[in-house]
Amino acid sequence: MGKRVDRIAEPWGSRTPYGPGEEWPVRVDTHLADGLQPDDVDRWVQSASILHSNGDAMDIAVRDGRIVGVRGRATDRINHGRLGPKDLFGWQANASEDRLARPLIRRGGELVETDWDTAMDAVAGRARQLLDERGPSSIGFYTSGQLFLEEYYTLGLIAHGGIGTNHVDGNTRLCTATAAAALKESFACDGQPGSYSDIDHADVLCLYGHNMAETQTVLWSRILDRLEGPEPPALVCVDPRRTPVAEHATVHLAPRPGTNVMLMNALLHELLENDWVDHEYVDAHAVGFAELQKMVAGTTVERAAEVCGVPAGDLREAARLIGSADRLVSTVLQGFYQSHQATAAAVQVNNVHIVRGMLGRPGCGLLQMNGQPTAQNTRECGADGDLAGFRNWSNDAHVQDLARVWNIDPMEIPHYTAPTHLMQIMRYVEDGSIRFLHVSGTNPAVSLPELGRIRSLLSQDRLFLVVQDLFLTETAQLADVVLPAATWGEKTGTFTNVDRTVHLSEKAVEPPGEARPDLDILVDLSRRLDLRHLHRTAAGVSLDWEVLAQTAQAMKDERLLAVAEDCHPQTLRQMRWANAKVKETAAQVMVTG
Repeated sequence: MGKRVDRIAEPWGSRTPYGPGEEWPVRVDTHLADGLQPDDVDRWVQSASILHSNGDAMDIAVRDGRIVGVRGRATDRINHGRLGPKDLFGWQANASEDRLARPLIRRGGELVETDWDTAMDAVAGRARQLLDERGPSSIGFYTSGQLFLEEYYTLGLIAHGGIGTNHVDGNTRLCTATAAAALKESFACDGQPGSYSDIDHADVLCLYGHNMAETQTVLWSRILDRLEGPEPPALVCVDPRRTPVAEHATVHLAPRPGTNVMLMNALLHELLENDWVDHEYVDAHAVGFAELQKMVAGTTVERAAEVCGVPAGDLREAARLIGSADRLVSTVLQGFYQSHQATAAAVQVNNVHIVRGMLGRPGCGLLQMNGQPTAQNTRECGADGDLAGFRNWSNDAHVQDLARVWNIDPMEIPHYTAPTHLMQIMRYVEDGSIRFLHVSGTNPAVSLPELGRIRSLLSQDRLFLVVQDLFLTETAQLADVVLPAATWGEKTGTFTNVDRTVHLSEKAVEPPGEARPDLDILVDLSRRLDLRHLHRTAAGVSLDWEVLAQTAQAMKDERLLAVAEDCHPQTLRQMRWANAKVKETAAQVMVTG
């Protein structure tokens, strides 16, 4: 028995060094309730983490009908058996005494327990009344980054295809909307052009505004193992702070907050000045290169050093590492996303990879990271600023194809303008045009800006607020109806992580009391609204993998279509779909100033 490691004090665990092109060694992490041994477990149930965006695969330990621990899955391509602190200990929240167990409805100003029929009749009745009196635009939906793929798809189906409202968004709007915008600007598709396994082959790694050591601990373990192995990669860290990533960096660039675009322009200037450019790749796959040259021509490292507060020598050395790399991997997160000119800065990272031709082969990948576990699904499934399957609301052919799949007229899918973003939804609540708001798996009464205003809006008598959640959150306390939802380990579903690996999470235990899976609640709402033309699609998503096939169609990916024909939750264990758009669509070199 090896030495037991305190995974709170040492969140990355022990090292298993490996070299370029080698398989990341397996290390299986396990945590069980006090006093239990593996032989005490009744059964192990397949799942993956929904507490962060890495997508670590695990097996849930069940004893006497309760979750009693977890074990990393050695065969999984994402974590090779490793688990982070959230994975190891987060399951304990499932058994919290604070979990919602029965529906609640507001009576005489107070939330009181009720039965499901009463709660759902109230929800559907108010929605139907508003549809009849004020039309689809009186209804809005705001969702999470922590549901399952099938649930987001069904939510988007009901909202866009059944009710016909354009007011649908996810709380990914607050964290990684920049990732989606930057990928669409450069590649015309919100699909990641990289993989975690690219780290196994790269000779240069660049982390832009991404403190991976704290946000994706298992992925950082992978980098640490490369750094301690033979022929370690160079590491470039862009972060104003002295983070654990910065401490391991070959070059640490610490720009002044708000100067990321200047820094990126200077790096691109150096790449072009030294002709560290894959001209063959650019000529074949990119447009806008001449405009980029013109834009960054005056952004010398000396000028950037003055503006950013970064030594010119460090900028040159970072550019040299990037420019001489044989295989380059970059990741981007909140340090860029939550800063001035966020999308422009993130797009310039894309441009580095386009200019250097560092896409589409092992060790050459780009990951515009997510923060939440299933944020990629929110975007894939049309539960925020896109339509299902990455379809573009402004592309008539996409709308027509989705209408065919949904068995409705294309004009029933709102596409007169972009889907409404969250803050605009709240403005419509404020002016009274939205009178019904369905909130699932998120807590806007705590997470949004201008909290005093937001809480006042959510408390309006004219707003019918429905909250679908695990706990009586601050938002739920303001609701007219509260619907208790099942969570990870209590329902079956799938989700996609940042590098497009799809994991199956199977039901291990029963949810508390009368709590239901989000998919069941949404399908029930569809039935009560009499959206009968959508029943087969919504109810069948988790059985016939409809959404996978639709995503494959939208992506024009024949390999994924072949998988979709045979794939369903009874047989799926793990898959990863390719981003064909990176190969088929000319990259747009975006000019930023």
